Amino acid sequence: MRLRLVVASIVLLAACGDGSASPADRYGNEAEASASNDAPVAAAVDPAEPTTITVPAEPTTTTTSTTSTSSPTSTSSPTTTGGRTCVRVADFDEPDWFIVNDGVMGGRSDARGGLDAGVLVWTGTIVTQGGGFSSIRGAVDGELAGAGELVMRIRTDGRSYELLADDAASTRVTHYNPIPATGGSWEIVAVPLTGMEPRIFGSLVTADPFEPDRADQIGVILADGLDGDFSFEIDWIDACA
Repeated sequence: MRLRLVVASIVLLAACGDGSASPADRYGNEAEASASNDAPVAAAVDPAEPTTITVPAEPTTTTTSTTSTSSPTSTSSPTTTGGRTCVRVADFDEPDWFIVNDGVMGGRSDARGGLDAGVLVWTGTIVTQGGGFSSIRGAVDGELAGAGELVMRIRTDGRSYELLADDAASTRVTHYNPIPATGGSWEIVAVPLTGMEPRIFGSLVTADPFEPDRADQIGVILADGLDGDFSFEIDWIDACA
């Protein structure tokens, strides 16, 4: 099994004041990379910038404790999480996720990703001057149908991360909800797929609610307005009814 992460920089197509806003959030579906074995980045991504990192995966088996300092592991779907029926969306045995940073628009944030015993490790440095964001994303195809929340086993540094999600009904809108992690140790957290905030280029907009049945991409973004290093690890992600 191999992990392929593409580090991409996105060109912003509009500026604040004419239907667009801060670069540190939504960068437009039309300008984003999309996870695909054949075409891991979209045409709007600067072709000179992306690089590919391949890391051997080490699939293992799962534990389901709510907080643990032991080594994390993974399982296949369907499964149960906290008594709920869930579908395993990602366990990172054979992922195809990609990183989007703020490089082409003048930002200097940096990030990298890799596998460590079946865990996706996403680390980097946020530089707010000229940019100030990093995100990691993966494609979904039907796995969120009927789901009301995503349940994730993660370990973070305590910074303010958000779940992001796109659906086929959205042209330029991405939907966001905070990830309620304390940080420091392994946690199982639930993020609702209802009441998500719709934004375009960082601006809150009026839009139809996120449709899990038509979801085509999920991810995690850090755009908290703070300079400095970050670290976010994901053991698995479940979509739960």
